[in-house]
Formats: sequence, C-alpha cells, structure tokens
Amino acid sequence: MNFLLEAFNNAHGGDEFYTRYDDIKKELANYDFSGMVVYCNCDNPQSSSFVKYFRDNFDSTGIKCLLATFYSNEPILYRYDGVKETTKPITSGSFLDNGKIMDLCDIVVTNPPFSEGLPSKLVNMVISKGKKYLIIAPIQLCIKKGMLELVNSGNLKCGYNQVGRFDRPDGSIGKVTTYWWTNMPVEKPDLNLTARYDERLYPKYDNYDAIECGKFANIPKDYDGKMGVPISFIRVFNPNQFTIHDILNTPRLNGKKMYTRFIISKK
Repeated sequence: MNFLLEAFNNAHGGDEFYTRYDDIKKELANYDFSGMVVYCNCDNPQSSSFVKYFRDNFDSTGIKCLLATFYSNEPILYRYDGVKETTKPITSGSFLDNGKIMDLCDIVVTNPPFSEGLPSKLVNMVISKGKKYLIIAPIQLCIKKGMLELVNSGNLKCGYNQVGRFDRPDGSIGKVTTYWWTNMPVEKPDLNLTARYDERLYPKYDNYDAIECGKFANIPKDYDGKMGVPISFIRVFNPNQFTIHDILNTPRLNGKKMYTRFIISKK
C-alpha cells in the first residue's frame, strides 16, 4: 500500500497522536543518552510524555540538558538542567524554523506530526546537522523519496518496538501502527532462514527481475538472487545479512498489481 504520509492523518481522523509514557519508557531504555543534550522539538513541556520521561529520569539517563519546543501561538523554548526549569519566548514553534536550537543538541527525541511529510523533513534536517534522532512515524516513512539511501547508510533504521496506541485530544485512544526510527545503534539478530528455493513456488515479477517472497519466513536460504519482500521487512532488516537494492512501487505478478516491495538479496 504505497500511499503518502501526507494522507496518513486523513485516514486516521486527524494528526494529533500523543505518545504514551509506557511506550516511551519501553523503547528509550535501549539507548545510551549519557552526556547528551536532548531536544524534544514537537513537545509541549506541560503535557508531553517525552519531556516528562526525561525529567523523571534525568539522573538515570545521564543526560546533560533537556530542551523542548512546540507549535503554538505563543511559542517558547523550555530548558531543564536537572535542577531548574526555565522558559523564554521564541519566534516560531515549528521545528523547521528552529535549526539554531537544534544546533545546540546532540539528539532529537519526539513524535512529529505525520502529515505534510514532516517526519522525513525532520530526519533530513537532523542528519544534515550531524545529530542523532529517535522518532515515531508510520512505516511509509521508509519509502519516501531519499529514505532508501538513508537506510543503506545506517541513518534510518527501525528501533526495537512498534507503537499502536496513542492518546487523542478528546480523551480517546487512537489505534495506529507506527514504528520507532533512529540513527542510533540498534542490534538486530539475523533472520533464521529455513525455506528452500523452488522455482514453482517463487514466481518472478512481470516488471522486475526478482522473485516474490510474500512473508519473511519464505525467504529461501539457498537463493542468491534478488527477492521482493513487504516493506514491513524494515523491522527485521539486518544490514550484515541483507542488502536492500530498490523500492518497487507497483509490482505486478501474473498481470496483478501488488503492494509495494523492497527488493533485497542476501549477503
């Protein structure tokens, strides 16, 4: 299903998805933030669970300082040094306008709005400044223009957990499957491949010289050519085991259109 992130919010009743504290705690426990200035650049310090997590765990995470900004009619820069909280007015709460604040940080940690291509814009902005990031976004992020290059360079990878439930402004729970994305170190074990190649079971696409593997379990251990897999493969992708060569947006098999595929091969 190759639809744009810009349409994601329309399909899910709005663009306000607030990350729950337990989901943040579960994922962030896997990373080392020691000595870092953390910038939560889409986060109201009064309500953001990201800000609350770093305040609550300032000493145990070993961070140096916490910064936060958010989109507002009266935008502020929030700062916490482990002892004192301070705020000061700023011109804009949009992260796109706050590159100078990003220059002060080591890592951006946030859940950006899913619409208007903002997750990919944020990733590109962070990487261009040589910073680390840990964000939440739908899986379609990895098939946006230019993202495959980041995947192959190690600058875009899935974290350890999915996030499927969010708080909504009206008090309801939004159920949307999203992923953690980062350029921090992430340890992924090799897939245990047990299937064997049989040309009768692995047809080739009409429009690409690669075989179809509809499930990860179907990746044959004895086939060295190119294979098409669902884009959810990004969750288990280990660059030491596989190479991702291409994104096939409109695969066809026996004349039938299929969902978007990554084209991969074993190393």
